[in-house]
Amino acid sequence: MKNPSCLSGLMDVLALMNYDSIPEEVRKKAKICMADFVGVFYLGSVKPESKRLFEALGGGKILKEPEKLALWMASAARLLDLDDGHRFAMGHPGVVINAAAIATAANTPGVKGEKVLEAIVKGYEVYSYQGRAINPSAYLQRGFDATSICGAAAAAVVAGTIIGLDEDQISDAISLAASLCGGLNQYAIEGSSPKYLCAGWACNLGITAANLAKYGMGGPAGIFEGRLGYCNGFSPNPNLELLNNPTLKWEIQYVYLKKYSCVRRIHATLDAVEQIFNSQGLFADQVKEIDVFGGQFLCDAAIYQPDDLVKAQTSVPYTVALLMAYGEVSCDLVDGNLDNPKIAELSKLVKVIKDEEFVRLAEKEPSLWGAARVEITTIAGEKYVEQSNVAIGDPENPFSKEVIHKKFVGLVGQVIGNEKAEGIWSNICSLEQSGELEQLLTTMRNRRQ
Repeated sequence: MKNPSCLSGLMDVLALMNYDSIPEEVRKKAKICMADFVGVFYLGSVKPESKRLFEALGGGKILKEPEKLALWMASAARLLDLDDGHRFAMGHPGVVINAAAIATAANTPGVKGEKVLEAIVKGYEVYSYQGRAINPSAYLQRGFDATSICGAAAAAVVAGTIIGLDEDQISDAISLAASLCGGLNQYAIEGSSPKYLCAGWACNLGITAANLAKYGMGGPAGIFEGRLGYCNGFSPNPNLELLNNPTLKWEIQYVYLKKYSCVRRIHATLDAVEQIFNSQGLFADQVKEIDVFGGQFLCDAAIYQPDDLVKAQTSVPYTVALLMAYGEVSCDLVDGNLDNPKIAELSKLVKVIKDEEFVRLAEKEPSLWGAARVEITTIAGEKYVEQSNVAIGDPENPFSKEVIHKKFVGLVGQVIGNEKAEGIWSNICSLEQSGELEQLLTTMRNRRQ
């Protein structure tokens, strides 16, 4: 860039990130994140909403149109609300970044696995730089979905890296995507399709921005810090210290994976409920009431009698009721019990209570927006208490590789069988080896509706 800017500082960070410079543990995490995406995409791809979107975009011909292919893949994966996320940046980078990587690679002859992994790692870095700078205020006060407004520039970097753009072109692609992105969270209140389409839209814009930059189009150098730029537009309280000093963090290491098919803010609550049920041997019919104490963000999810999938995925009472009744919170259970009177009755036992302890905790450490204390009182008068500040699957409490593998096979196996699922898992685990990427892409190309 001609003038010093936050964007030029970010480009300096990206210049440090080539495949050979990426630490081994970061490469492993990139493959785990890709596998997690492929798992949720496979199951998401057979859902009715995904099938309608596939046809709306043009059916089979989108396989040769990376923008539309990525739009479909990211949206299909986001449907389950089982995809990875970044607690500090907020939102879901993996569906955008991995969909952009696979769709672009599938339409770029000769691309190598090393380059795809490099692109993915860079994508998480760019997403998280933006998300850390604008959140939590962009989400909580302005209603912007980071999956979209941070995902677009991340997808631009992913696509630009894979198609071989130079540094100036990637800088232009980032600026274009950051200039044109958007995505509002009203769906969290009313439900509806933008909940999952925002991920696909970010892919579409990011890949388009990379292709525009290839032909000399770009955006403002001060896109991030400018008076009418990204941070001032999206956030009432941006982190200017972080914004003005981009540094290499290998942000993919801070990504969490999900156990439950619902919004992340509920996961700590569900962990606490599950811990009490398992340790005490409780059953749903023994419970008199469940009090869930948390901050405002958790209280905003106190939705009773949700009438669509998106609202159900954002409901503390509903998901707690599912966990009590079935011992899990899967996509099929979330989608399949909206009219179940038993779940509706169990939901009434759950109260979500704003607690100043958790309000102060989130003020001190904004990333702990989902922390909760659960108090379960039984019909017999017994009371059990469990607190969880960080949900299982976060870097502080990560899943084992065995659990990640089981999740992957469980999701993909439902669609194509466990044997073929194991083959895809092996392809991803050895993506750098000759032929493994092509094998994976061939399999993904054949994932029809």
